[in-house]
Amino acid sequence: MCMGKEFLYIDDSGDTGFKKSSSSHFLIATVIVLDEGQVRLLSDAISLFRRELGWSELDEFKFSKTNKKTILNVIDLVKAYDFSAQVIVLDKSRVNTENIPKEKETLHFQVIKELLLKLDLSNPVITIDGRAGRKYAKRIRTFLRQGLKERGILRSQIYFVDSRKSPLVQLADIVVGAVARSLNKDKTDSDVYLKALSGVITNIYEIDFL
Repeated sequence: MCMGKEFLYIDDSGDTGFKKSSSSHFLIATVIVLDEGQVRLLSDAISLFRRELGWSELDEFKFSKTNKKTILNVIDLVKAYDFSAQVIVLDKSRVNTENIPKEKETLHFQVIKELLLKLDLSNPVITIDGRAGRKYAKRIRTFLRQGLKERGILRSQIYFVDSRKSPLVQLADIVVGAVARSLNKDKTDSDVYLKALSGVITNIYEIDFL
């Protein structure tokens, strides 16, 4: 087990609803960096590319909104750095709806925890997309830390950030967006971005644990 810190950056795709208008899947992705120096280098590289595009500091790379050629350019850029990514996919069609948590937040928490428990962690520093209110942040920290402690992971730090200020959360958005797109076979580019991330995404887990 790695005794240093593991830097994790988390984002999601889809929603936690079960209505006809809801997404068919809910996904969580994490970008994993094992060296703090690489965190800085990777963040700086993405930020520099953003400036080269003439974007402001408040502009961000989002899979659903950014030109797909630009997304592929970002993927090509970051593959020179030392990091990996893992994704967990909840197929809602396979979920027993009788077991769905009443609060949507709880499902969100559960899927994040399920992904974290599949990783080899000792001292994770977890950064999650979202400007959470104090009550929400306290709930998810308690939930995740309890789950980690049950696996013997006693040290963890959990932060919430505005994704516009975190290039690596934006990278997690690209990763999770690429996997979500691969599930939509009606799209002509459904596999393009996932193939571009070959070697970066080390695991894609499928769950129907509810």
